[in-house]
Amino acid sequence: MQRFGKNAHLNLHMNWIRILLIVSISVIITACGQVKHAPKAGEYGEKLVNSILLTPSEIQALNKAVVNPPKDTFQRPNVGISFQADAAQNPYRFVLVVKGSTLQAGETVLKWIGGIQSESSNGYHPEVFQSNDSHHYDANEPVLVVVSSDPFSVSESNNGSNYAVHAELMEASNLQFQSVEVQIWQGKGSQYNWTAYLKFLLILMLAIFSIYRLIRR
Repeated sequence: MQRFGKNAHLNLHMNWIRILLIVSISVIITACGQVKHAPKAGEYGEKLVNSILLTPSEIQALNKAVVNPPKDTFQRPNVGISFQADAAQNPYRFVLVVKGSTLQAGETVLKWIGGIQSESSNGYHPEVFQSNDSHHYDANEPVLVVVSSDPFSVSESNNGSNYAVHAELMEASNLQFQSVEVQIWQGKGSQYNWTAYLKFLLILMLAIFSIYRLIRR
């Protein structure tokens, strides 16, 4: 009876581990999924606060950087947008909507580095946001890539202040830019990026490790 009780206890823990692993795999699959449509209300925020389209000359600079990546970081093509802050409307989200086509068959890579800065600040904390689209495209196939920052909040002391978001193109491969829309969304959204998933997975793996240690005792 005692052995049966231990086996039942072991099976219970193993079932919990299986459930946690299934959840982990589901989260990873969701995180790897590429958004195939332009942002809608409720995904990256509840309300679109501001948006701009890059000019033809700015698009040309991006395409030039794909073929000949700048060696000097100060020569990287960059984008920017501003918005007026209101802490009561936190959080906010910076989103880039990129439309283009592939140069050849294969995957696309798009990486930006940027940050948010208030008019009363002299600097900002940079953040990398990127899209490694694992989908295998054919040559000259249309591509829609949506890249976003983490949700961020502004303080009440900066209410009414103007904020500016800057982003530089760090890396782009197998992509011919056709249009880029820079957006600022306000409010909670259903879409998260890699950092949110990684934090969740870290907590999940710690839970699995704790259960494993209990079983080993």
